[in-house]
Amino acid sequence: MSANTPNEPGLNIGLNAEAATGPSLSYWQLVRRRFRRNRYGMAGLIMSLVILLTAAFASFLAPYSTKAKDRTAIYSPPQIIRIFTEEGKLTRPFVLGFEEVMDPNTFEITFEPSYAKAVPLTFFVQGESYRFAGLTFSTHLFGGKDGQFIHLLGTDGLGRDVFSRMLHGSRVTLLMGFLVMGLACAIGTLVGVTSGYVGGRTDTVIQRLIEFVKSFPDLPLYLALVAVLPRTADPITTFVMFACVIVLLQWANLARELRGKVIAIRSVEFVRAAVAVGASDRRIVLRHIIPNMSSHIIVWATYVLPEVILLESFLSFLGVGIRPPLVSWGVMLNTVRDFQSLAAAPWLLAPVGMIILSVLAFNALGDGMRDAMDPYAND
Repeated sequence: MSANTPNEPGLNIGLNAEAATGPSLSYWQLVRRRFRRNRYGMAGLIMSLVILLTAAFASFLAPYSTKAKDRTAIYSPPQIIRIFTEEGKLTRPFVLGFEEVMDPNTFEITFEPSYAKAVPLTFFVQGESYRFAGLTFSTHLFGGKDGQFIHLLGTDGLGRDVFSRMLHGSRVTLLMGFLVMGLACAIGTLVGVTSGYVGGRTDTVIQRLIEFVKSFPDLPLYLALVAVLPRTADPITTFVMFACVIVLLQWANLARELRGKVIAIRSVEFVRAAVAVGASDRRIVLRHIIPNMSSHIIVWATYVLPEVILLESFLSFLGVGIRPPLVSWGVMLNTVRDFQSLAAAPWLLAPVGMIILSVLAFNALGDGMRDAMDPYAND
C-alpha cells in the first residue's frame, strides 16, 4: 500500500489531530472567544449597550422634555403602571391619578391614588418635537391618552417629570464620561509612550511632571479648579471646561503605566529587529509598541469611565459641576441636598439607581475585558 493512501493509520492520526486542534486563531479572535464565555462580562456588555441606547434615544423614550412642567402635580409620587381594574379585570395599561388629602391635625398634604383619575397609556403618541440625526420628530414611545400627564417616577418641586429628566440626563453624564475618557486616554498614551520610548532627560522631566500632578489630593484640587471657572459662562462652555479640569488629573495614571510597558516592550526581539533593519521611530511606535499595549489601554478606559461618572455626579450634586439648564444625574440630585426635600419626595433619588447600574455595568465590562485579554487565561 502506498505511503500516501488515506487509509494509512499514521495519516489518519495526523488528520484527526488537525481536526481536533482546528485552525489557528489570532489574538483578537481568542479575546472574543474568551469574552463570550465570560457570563459576567457579557452581562456587563448587554447592560452597557442598553444604557447607551437609552441615552441615544432618550428623546423618543421620554414622554416629555426636560423643561415640561405639570403645574397641577408638584412633588407628585410615582405612578405605577397597572393592567387590572379596581374590580380585578384585565384591561389596557393605565396609571392612577392622585387626590390631595390634608391631615386635619398636622396640615400635611398627602397623595392618595384614585381610580376616578385613571389615565390610560397610549403608545407612539405625538408630543413635543425634538431633533435626532438632523431631523425633527414629534413621536414618543408612550404617553397619557389625549395628552394627559403621566409621571412614572413622580415630579420635582417645579412639576417636571423625573423619569424624562433622568433619561435626558443620561446623555450629559455619559457624554462627560466618554469625553474625559477619550481625552485622558489620548494624552496619557502620548505622554507615556514618549516618556518610555525616548528616555533620558525627556523621561525625567515627564516623570517629575506626573509626580507633581499626582502629589495634589484629588477632591480639594477639583474643587479649587472648578471654583475658578467663570460663573457667567454659558452652560456649554462650563461643560467643556469642567471636562478639561477632570482630564488634567486622569491622564497621569495611564501615562505612568504605559511608560513602564514601553520600557519593557522596546527591549523585546521584534522591536530590536525593527530597529536593526532601519525602521523609523514613528513606524516602531505605531506598528509595534502601541498595538502591543492596546489591551491595557482598552481595559483602563473601561475602568476610568465609571469613575468619571461617579465624579461628575458627585461634583454636580455639590453644585460645582455641570450647571442648569443642562441636566445630568448629578444636577438632578442637587435638588435633594436638604433633608426636607428628601423626606417630602424620596423618589427624586431615582438617578442614584441609574448611577449604580451604570457603574456596575461598565465595571463588569471592564472585568470581562481584562480576563479575556489575559494571555495566561484558560480557554
